Amino acid sequence: MKNLIVLISLCIFSVFYSQNSYENELKRTKLFVKGVLKNQPSKVIEYVKLTDGRIKQSKTDNPVEEFELQWDTFYKIIRKNNKIVYVSKSDDLWGHIGDSKTSYDYYFNEEGILIGAEKSLDFFLLDTTCANQVRYYVSYTNVKAEKLEKAEIYKDDNGNIIDFTSRKCRNSKAHIQSITNTLDKITFRNLEGFMKVEKIKYYK
Repeated sequence: MKNLIVLISLCIFSVFYSQNSYENELKRTKLFVKGVLKNQPSKVIEYVKLTDGRIKQSKTDNPVEEFELQWDTFYKIIRKNNKIVYVSKSDDLWGHIGDSKTSYDYYFNEEGILIGAEKSLDFFLLDTTCANQVRYYVSYTNVKAEKLEKAEIYKDDNGNIIDFTSRKCRNSKAHIQSITNTLDKITFRNLEGFMKVEKIKYYK
């Protein structure tokens, strides 16, 4: 009985430590990535997925002109200690192009485990009763090897959180969520899995 109690305690401690460890790694990685993007942009590696499906590394500061408007998706990759710890994916390089913007941010530890992710989607509504524009944001934190904890938020064009229980928005909920549900699903749990999904040549 005593051994059983010890075993259960070890399991609980292991889960708690793993979650806490990933959360701390995620905080440190986000700070590192933010610093690189702001202060060391030359360390950011950019790739472009073309409209024909090919993926090429950008060699200039202007991949839009470099690939003559044949781009489909932009990727930014950041390494730490020669290990990929961050990959962003977007259909928009600088800001809004057209009526919407979609972006993804994936954070990995140096062992290649997915420790966190973020998705965002900005789009306009044809029915403006609820809002002219919806700004959707969802974050994921790795709490176990195969489980991601999800937190999402919907805001209108004034930055106010959308209340789907309100009279003006309750009829828009299904339509708005049908749009946000089209975002890429996170079917992978490590860097190699991400690279396979995106069909990018993977380097350890």
